Amino acid sequence: MERVSRPRTSAVLTGDIVGYSRNREPERRRVLRALKSSLESLNRLLPGRTRVKFQIYRGDSFQTVILKPELALRAAILVRAGLRHRIQPSRRRQAPDCRIAIGIGTIDSLPTSAVSEGDGEAFRRSGPVLDAMRGDRRLRIESPWPEIDNEMDTELALLDVVAGRWSPQQAEAVIAQLKGITQAEAAKVMGISQPAVVARLKAAGGSAVEKLCERYEHLVSSRISA
Repeated sequence: MERVSRPRTSAVLTGDIVGYSRNREPERRRVLRALKSSLESLNRLLPGRTRVKFQIYRGDSFQTVILKPELALRAAILVRAGLRHRIQPSRRRQAPDCRIAIGIGTIDSLPTSAVSEGDGEAFRRSGPVLDAMRGDRRLRIESPWPEIDNEMDTELALLDVVAGRWSPQQAEAVIAQLKGITQAEAAKVMGISQPAVVARLKAAGGSAVEKLCERYEHLVSSRISA
């Protein structure tokens, strides 16, 4: 275990795949490959901001650390969108999804190998929040700031409804937007017209998702810098 000389406020994302145990083995492998690809994309998106590599454990659970907690929500939505984009289900209600708990706080120690062996406030918040998540909730946050948690709890409940309806194509458009890719660039990558990208984002509630991320980033950044 590596001690952190100067504990800093960070974010721990702990999650699991919804309905994993009900899937047959070939489907489990497909979902795990999609999850791994989604988590790997965070290292490309957030260079230097993911302190340790992600870990997938117990078959369907995962955990990673984001050094800049203001980017944790964007990262969590990217993982969820990545799952929906990478697998084309026969029916939309069968699209893969995951639950993610974001814990914000200091990290006292970071593992040299297994992420799940880390310790600190962020770890101690993230795990219990995931364990307590019930019903249709897919994303929750616990931080040192109750007023932020309360506001985000309501907004994330609405996000769960919106994200739960994304098609693979809509999720791909949301991913591009969250990464800061222009609509023109996204059109080239996706092999469609720019108006088609706009239409997919509109159907996915893309502008609302971006505003939510910006609101969260503002709230957390202002607290950290205070």
